[in-house]
Amino acid sequence: MSNITPLPSNSEIDLNAAHELLASLPAETLWLANFISPNTRRAYKNAVSHFMAVMEIDNQETLYAAAQGHFLAYREHLTVAGYSNPSISARLAALSSLYKFLADKQLVSTNPVAGVKRPHTGSAGIGSGKTPALTARQVRAMLDAPDVETIQGLRDRAILHVFFYTGGRVSEPSKLKVKHFRQDQEYWVLDMTVKGGKRNTIAIHTECQIALHRYLQAAGHGDDLEAPLFKAVQLANNQGRPLSSRQFWDVFRKYARQAGLPAGISTHSSRATFITLAYEAGLQGEDIQRTVGHASIRTTEGYNQTAKKHRKSASFGVSY
Repeated sequence: MSNITPLPSNSEIDLNAAHELLASLPAETLWLANFISPNTRRAYKNAVSHFMAVMEIDNQETLYAAAQGHFLAYREHLTVAGYSNPSISARLAALSSLYKFLADKQLVSTNPVAGVKRPHTGSAGIGSGKTPALTARQVRAMLDAPDVETIQGLRDRAILHVFFYTGGRVSEPSKLKVKHFRQDQEYWVLDMTVKGGKRNTIAIHTECQIALHRYLQAAGHGDDLEAPLFKAVQLANNQGRPLSSRQFWDVFRKYARQAGLPAGISTHSSRATFITLAYEAGLQGEDIQRTVGHASIRTTEGYNQTAKKHRKSASFGVSY
């Protein structure tokens, strides 16, 4: 790798120039357009732009001529810069996706990232995820926190119920319309749009149904099937705007604070909690995987923190 330009520090790279170059290349723009999720497009664009900036790639020819040594050097740069293993693996995955696309279009001969080993992320093991799960008592404290004498409180309580009774990602409730909350045979279901734009129909717990019905009855838009399921609280001459993903995150954090939970608790904690408590209840892993919309059972098992329950510590069973 002696012919590779020494890597600049993070303070020296020009991400804006890399973003502009990437956006100007037709093949790369087409590659990004293939991804349905805006979050995925943004993450992959940032990963490739960062690689280009770090490696001082400022033209298409240099980008297409990148060899395996460049990606090994980039991986080392990320490691030295203190990036976590999952972050490094995600960036290499984005690069591999790009060069596989270019190889398929015969713009490069091979995918040079394919042979670059990615750091171990620990995602294959049960309970290996870092997202903290809550206890049933902590969840109940959050569910009971909103003021149900107000429309906003009823809405927020329904939002929390959707998070904790579906294990959905933060972006998923924001895509729900009234028509997506419906009855299918004897079950009330939510038609969730999950990662990759796929539809995932989830039969929901009775308590979640009740919370949604109470909110819609109070809010008054339950008959408008095309309306967003969750709206901003209506003001005078305001029909109620749909909530953004950020607003769902803010709602969740508000009641986590009110319940006295640690600062690190986020909407993803409801996903980890749902999966962990479902395993504890004896549900099959495949059923849990299908409910939360994971492509792999290994990913689902990574959220299962049953083995981390401190109340099961063997230390409590001994005495001296």
